[in-house]
Amino acid sequence: MLAAALAVTARAGVVVAPSGSVFQPPAGAWSGPLGLAFADPSLSSFLPPGLSLAPSLAGAPAPVLSPEALRSAAPLVQSLAKSLAITPAALNAMDAATRKAAVEMAVEEARENVRQKAYELAETARALSKPDRVMDKETRAALYAAVSSLMEMRDFYGPWLDEGGQEAVEGGYAQVSARAWQVRTALLEPGAGGVAPRTPARTAAPAGPRFILDPGATAIKLREDMKNNKSGWGQSDLDTLYRGYGFELREGGKHRMYAHPAFPQLHESVSRQNDLPPGYAQSALKLITELERLIAERTTVAAPAATGPPATLTLADLSILLSQPKEKPAVPVIETTRKHDPAIVPARAAVKTSAAITAPAEQTVSSVRPTLSPSTPKVVEVKAEPPAVQAGQAKTTGVVERIKVVWDRFKPN
Repeated sequence: MLAAALAVTARAGVVVAPSGSVFQPPAGAWSGPLGLAFADPSLSSFLPPGLSLAPSLAGAPAPVLSPEALRSAAPLVQSLAKSLAITPAALNAMDAATRKAAVEMAVEEARENVRQKAYELAETARALSKPDRVMDKETRAALYAAVSSLMEMRDFYGPWLDEGGQEAVEGGYAQVSARAWQVRTALLEPGAGGVAPRTPARTAAPAGPRFILDPGATAIKLREDMKNNKSGWGQSDLDTLYRGYGFELREGGKHRMYAHPAFPQLHESVSRQNDLPPGYAQSALKLITELERLIAERTTVAAPAATGPPATLTLADLSILLSQPKEKPAVPVIETTRKHDPAIVPARAAVKTSAAITAPAEQTVSSVRPTLSPSTPKVVEVKAEPPAVQAGQAKTTGVVERIKVVWDRFKPN
């Protein structure tokens, strides 16, 4: 049955996170189907605190998530839409068993996605907060985006994280917000090319209404007993625990819904049963631990450092990081020539110097052009030639002489 339901083609609701958002807020069409799923008490042990049955919209005939609860469910919606290809209509049409199985599968993936994103953002914040990082236009925009993403993680997706993930988010936010405030201050300094005048120094924002946590002895003992054993508790036990720690009760149809007046984000529902699953006690303990942490933060208001961000930092405070600072006007460079005193010229050379200065440049260069002229020829005495010998005579004389030589050699004695 689950396989058939998951085979439904996703025609709508596929979530793609836009720039500057960790998880895209789900469409309103998811509010009803998720409200119906979260109303199942058997899912309370799988969901993050506050999502087992988030406050419904007033006057809605069926469970419908409020906008804040729907935003916190964005990781779950992304897993349903992208990984399981489930549309709001398909989730709404499933029977209870199939819907529970689909939500459980999506919750496991959503937890892992949020944890991975938390560590990625913390690492990005650490890299952007290095003191030697050059803050050009692109880096300032990345710094602004990191602050925005970590704010979103802290405001909406904290319950999805374990203790290590929450520490990574808080540490990354502390680093990147301090660095962003430092860059903002530098941009607003006179002479730094800022685009806005200097603003007065910010002081720590006043704390919210102080809430004193004063649970009764019965609630304290009940809490300790639940830590040791989370089974065997009923609706009256949860009522004593919640109301002992300041939660207010709102009666519903099949559930009793508790929310804290000072921290509306802390809320939970309890089924009208006298033998509740262990998940109810586990959710109550987590909610009370979170309540103590929030009360400690609110009652401890420390003044920020002189160069640190204010206690309540908003993205509007950092909007200057996205603007281009005005460039300083270029200062024209004027080349100056050093004047020297006139040289002292001796009187006897004054006339020659004056003539050389006043004469045209063409006259100061010699205009004599070299020419080639023939050198004087050397007279050589001509020797007398020997008398010419006739060709026939020379030839005859030679033959006779050779014959004579041959005859002298071979003549008989």
